[in-house]
Amino acid sequence: MACRSCKNEPYIDKKSPRRSLQTGDLERCEECGKAPLDLVMIEAMDLLVEEGLRDDREPLRSVGSPMIEIGYPLPYPPRLSDSQLILVMDRVNRAAASRLLEIPEIKGVIRRSREIPGVVDKNGHTWELLSGCDMRCDIIQSIYGDLVIYKNQSKIHIEFPRESYPKIRILEDLRISGRSVIDGLCGPGTLGFVCVLAGAKEVVMNDIWLPAVENVLINLEVNRDVLGIESIELFDRGVEMVGGSPRLVGRATGACEIEVYHGDIRKLFSAVNTPDMCILDHFPGAPLDEIKRACSSCDEIVVV
Repeated sequence: MACRSCKNEPYIDKKSPRRSLQTGDLERCEECGKAPLDLVMIEAMDLLVEEGLRDDREPLRSVGSPMIEIGYPLPYPPRLSDSQLILVMDRVNRAAASRLLEIPEIKGVIRRSREIPGVVDKNGHTWELLSGCDMRCDIIQSIYGDLVIYKNQSKIHIEFPRESYPKIRILEDLRISGRSVIDGLCGPGTLGFVCVLAGAKEVVMNDIWLPAVENVLINLEVNRDVLGIESIELFDRGVEMVGGSPRLVGRATGACEIEVYHGDIRKLFSAVNTPDMCILDHFPGAPLDEIKRACSSCDEIVVV
């Protein structure tokens, strides 16, 4: 938030050419040191113009997508402290990305490709982290409690939390308490962890994409108190980015028994007991029929 000494921000039209923008009182606050998001984006734009990667006739929105380090739905434009912004960009090179880190508020620069990180074909997809750090944390709110979900944003698809988070609302309408649940396409673990908060007795989380599984293991640790975890056991994760036969990579005990697997969900049921419920959070448009058939022994299949 702005402090009492922060000046009111002028309106900046993100669609207008950079050369026509009037920045007025857009500046870092002398009292709290925080910068308006628009100021950071304008400084990034000017640097890209210097590097010959943008033209000042282009709009400010051409810089890229600003991702705040802590993802939380805000009703107002954020004020940024040092190292709180990750830029997801097209038309950027490593030299410019290194220079962008000289802007105090920028934490990392990711070069975007046409692919979506985490969508798996033979090799899987990532974007390229050109400079800095790509670790972000989303604050996930539910009627059962709140979670912090860390993710390496160059390797995991962007899914920014909203005040009304439809996938969480779907889980809140289900009977989960006392049941065994599989989050079969778990990503960084959001839905599986919500099931733990909802009172599931057992939760199995699985993903074919190794970076997602690594983020799940981080999130086990950072949420251990709210999840009632007493102990965490980690196993060999292997090196394959795209998993095959499911490999148990982590186990947590406490209020709920949690297991984390890396592998193909179509082979998962040969390694785990059949659960009461299988949750499938798939990419829009991705084929799901074969996965549903693999989960057919479950009492309930929920597609979110």
